[in-house]
Formats: sequence, C-alpha cells, structure tokens
Amino acid sequence: MTGALRFHLAWVSLGCLMIAVVIAASLVAVSGPVSAPGIDKVYHTIAYGALMYWWGMVQPQRRWAWAIALLLLGGALEVAQSYTGYRTLDRWDTLANSCGVLLAALLLLTPAARLLAWFDGQLADRIDPGAA
Repeated sequence: MTGALRFHLAWVSLGCLMIAVVIAASLVAVSGPVSAPGIDKVYHTIAYGALMYWWGMVQPQRRWAWAIALLLLGGALEVAQSYTGYRTLDRWDTLANSCGVLLAALLLLTPAARLLAWFDGQLADRIDPGAA
C-alpha cells in the first residue's frame, strides 16, 4: 500500500469538483428558510471536513497547506457572500468551516488516512490484476 496513487489524476479531478461544488453552493441564492436553526453550520462542518479529509489523502505531503488553503477559501467565500446582495457574511460559518478542517486533520492522524490509498489499490487490482 505504499507509493503513489495509481489514479491520482482522477482523485485530484474529483477533489477539484468538490471544491467547485462548495464554491457554487456558497454563492448561489438560497430560496426559502433554513429547515432547522443552525443546520447550515453542520453543513459547513461536513463540507470543509470532507474537503480536508479528501485532500489530506490525495496529497498527504501537503496536508497542512491544504488546511490553510481551505481556511482561507472559507473566509474568502464568506466575504464574497457579503457582496452578493442575497447572502451575508457569518462569522459562525467561518468557525464551522474551521471545525470541519480541524476534525478532518485529526482524522488524518489515524489509520483512516489510508482509506483512499487502500481503495485506489483495490481498484487498480480489479482493473489490471496482473499489474501488481
């Protein structure tokens, strides 16, 4: 299970798509009230946690750079929301984003950090069983 991911480009592409979805979801107009008070903070935590966990597995050597980049992205998107006219800047969203990044960073210190490498190896074995 050591070495580079066989499908690294696919995993990077999927990570870029995840970032694009978070950016789009952060800037799109939301219609109607939120279903439960504070539920959006849970969404923020999950979204930024998922991004941190993903990029921490895809590029483990850049894990802390990704943590900083995601914190900056969350802050920048909050500022951008304040300029849309239909979204507002919310410091609690930034805190929720930070919590997601922190929780994922902690998860990446466990054996769970090898999940993508394991899956990548399993996929490689099924696509080309003789290559290993």
